[in-house]
Amino acid sequence: MKSKIIRNWVLSAVGILILIMAGYAVYDVLEGKDGKREQAGHQDGHSEMSGMDHGNKHEEHDGHGSGDLAKSEVKPSVSYKDGVISIQLKDQKGKPVDELEFNHEKLMHFILVSEDLKQYNHLHPQKTGKGSFEVKHRLQPGTYKAFVDIKPKNKAYAVAPLKIEAGSHGNHTHQPELKADTTFSKTVDGHKVSMTPKEFQAGQPVTLQFSMGDAKPEPYLGARGHVVVLDHTGEKYVHVHPSTPEDTKFETEFEEPGLYKLWAEFKINGKVTTYPFIIEVKK
Repeated sequence: MKSKIIRNWVLSAVGILILIMAGYAVYDVLEGKDGKREQAGHQDGHSEMSGMDHGNKHEEHDGHGSGDLAKSEVKPSVSYKDGVISIQLKDQKGKPVDELEFNHEKLMHFILVSEDLKQYNHLHPQKTGKGSFEVKHRLQPGTYKAFVDIKPKNKAYAVAPLKIEAGSHGNHTHQPELKADTTFSKTVDGHKVSMTPKEFQAGQPVTLQFSMGDAKPEPYLGARGHVVVLDHTGEKYVHVHPSTPEDTKFETEFEEPGLYKLWAEFKINGKVTTYPFIIEVKK
């Protein structure tokens, strides 16, 4: 009788142990799936973001920027000849990337700056074939950096600077010499725009607010304004849009201290005007 009780107790203990082990196995499987799903969610280099980090943790803000180039599945290339800029989009196997989503009313936003960051252009190339785009824009001799801002369907993408050389002076290097602005009010074409805040700290979310006095910005590419930011090297890029369709507040974040140049674009009285600012982000 006693041995039978012991045997039943042992069998019960073994049964409980098996149930516990099975439970852990199920947990591991579920946890593994969730982990893979979360990692995949962070692979989209063109997710909505608020700063230089291009991960999904910033999805609540509307913008596009530099991401993890190693994970980018689209490799753009640019060339310039006779006043025409040509862009080719290819995947990692060299095949054309043709499926893009519209992003603020355009398939492609093409940001072009001179190497010294003194010249700025926001262009919209037209599609000419599978993975091919062109835009007419004559360049003065010199070296430029281009940023192909697109949103490929079902492919990770990170915006990175591409070099364009025009004319015989294309090989000359002119590094940016930035100096932080002491005033954050700019007047262009008779319209004054003021920006706040005046102090910036690395790693801290910030809301850029722009005021225009009596002028009211008109809708432009689906928003009341656009802000493009580059770091002092011209390598890190972010394109930010207002927090809501009706205001001129832009939420972003600067991960590293240093000098940054930003260009704020607003459409006033039917004309798009760009206002440049140079800011210093402190530790």
